[in-house]
Parts: sequence; structure tokens; C-alpha cells
Amino acid sequence: MGIKIYNIHTGNMEQEDVCAEAFMRFLYGTAAGKMALWALFKRAVFSRIFGLWSRTKFSAKAIGPFVADKKINMGESLLEVSQFKCWNDFFTRELAEGARPLALEENDRALSFPSDGRHLLIFNAGLNDAFYAKGQKFCLKEFFGEGELAESFNGATMLVSRLSPLDYHRFHYPFSGKICARRFIDGFLSSVSPIALSRDLSILWRNKRVVNLIEVEGVGKCAFVEIGATNVGSIVNFGEVGESVKRGQQAGLFNFGGSCVVTVFPRGARLSFDRRLVEMSARQIECYARVNSYLGVVRSPDSEDKLK
Repeated sequence: MGIKIYNIHTGNMEQEDVCAEAFMRFLYGTAAGKMALWALFKRAVFSRIFGLWSRTKFSAKAIGPFVADKKINMGESLLEVSQFKCWNDFFTRELAEGARPLALEENDRALSFPSDGRHLLIFNAGLNDAFYAKGQKFCLKEFFGEGELAESFNGATMLVSRLSPLDYHRFHYPFSGKICARRFIDGFLSSVSPIALSRDLSILWRNKRVVNLIEVEGVGKCAFVEIGATNVGSIVNFGEVGESVKRGQQAGLFNFGGSCVVTVFPRGARLSFDRRLVEMSARQIECYARVNSYLGVVRSPDSEDKLK
């Protein structure tokens, strides 16, 4: 059946290849599936089992067939298929230099997408009740794990970046700034597929996640939240609290599984986003874009930047 998305790089509407789509519809769309989901698939033990398998030498045998079946572009990879010792090495692979060039590299006000994946822009987070599925309101208090921080982001602009198992699974900073806080929040490991989110948006604030607060010049304090999902063994962060980071710099990686990154900009920040992203998001259509490509700009007080 597929999920309709818009590809920013080609300008075309496409059907997303949802891994195990029929099984996902069973899990999230039937009574029996929901029972199985609660009993096993949400639990960390299921993901731990797959995590252990993904680090064995036997798992390496699955890489070649997966690459061929899903037409993964290994020309972008730093290593060849035969060089990976296990599935997780392949899943967390680094890309060759130049595979994800940084848009507007010399522009210190530019913003870039934080990951490969499907992206949805939400304005007035916490107030808006119509994304992924109408009537589902985003709970900022649960998402951030405490009320004071949630209140500071009430009405903020949020970019939800959803990765599938087919994507490059390292994430990069969408802006330059200083990491001023980090909080680990334990939780479930439910799928973040569009099928799951359309039925239960609370996955984004019930799943295991890492909340980073980053002070960005000209914008203020932004949140950069990494969310684990089914089969994600762990979330790995490269930078430390107190460290200054650069836009486009690797921020971390997700071990084996699907996952999600949410970037939250404070209410009132002077930002301009890619017009196609804005238009498609208003229609509840996710946009496919690669990490480090153009997301938008921080507008200067004395100018009005035009969208690309």
C-alpha cells in the first residue's frame, strides 16, 4: 500500500518503502496485534535480543541480501559490504567524504536537516492538534519529562525527522551552538513508522530518548531529542555537555533499528524554512531529505531572507 511522501531532492511524490508494512498494520491495526505489541515488541528484551544478534559474525550474512533487495547505495559508504564484521557495523556505517555535503557551508545562519529520513515541520507545538493524525495533540510535558522545560517550549516550532531501517543512521547537528544540558529518559521501544504514529502519537514521548539542550546564537535555547525505537540497542552521543558543536558535525548514532530525531526551536525565533517543507507539512505529507541538506535560515533582525 505504501505511504505517500515528497522527495525534496527530486521534486516528486513517492511511495515510501515501509519495512514489514503488512506486519506493522497487523500490530497497530488489529486487536491481536496490539496484544502482541504490548506483551513483547514494546519491551526492551525484544530489542536486546536483536541487538545481540546484530553484533554476531553470523549476522553479517544478512547484509548482502538486504543491500540487494532494498537497493542500498553502497557507493556512499566508507566501507564495502565485505568489510563489515556484523550487521550493526553495517547499520551504523560511516559514509564516504562528500556523500552528504553541508548546504551553505559558509553561512553561519543556515540550518540543515539533522538526519536522512522523512521530515515533518510542526508550528505551535503543544497547541497544534493535527499532525500524523488529526485529533492527536503533542504532549510537551511528557516529551521533555518535566513541566518547566515544556512550558518554555510551548508554541515552539518542531521538526520531526523519522528514520527507517533503510537510512543512514548517524545524526548530525542542524545548527552550531553549545550543549548546555543532556537528559536520558527511559521508556518503551515502539516503532516510529508512520503506521504506528498515525495511530498513537504518544510513542514520541513514551519511547526511550535523550534530550539535549543547545544554546544557538541568534535563536536561543533549542532542544535536540533522539528517540529510540523497535530494535534500537542504544543511542550513542558523541559530544559532551559544555562542548561547542558545529552545524553538520556528527552528533551521534542509533544502533540497529528504526529511530527518530526531533529538533525544537523556541517560540518567537526568527526562522525561515524551505518552502516545500512548509507546504507539504501543512498537508500532513512528510518530506524526504538527506542529512546536511538545506533546512532553512535564521533571519537577521534587519533583513528578510527569502525561502529557497
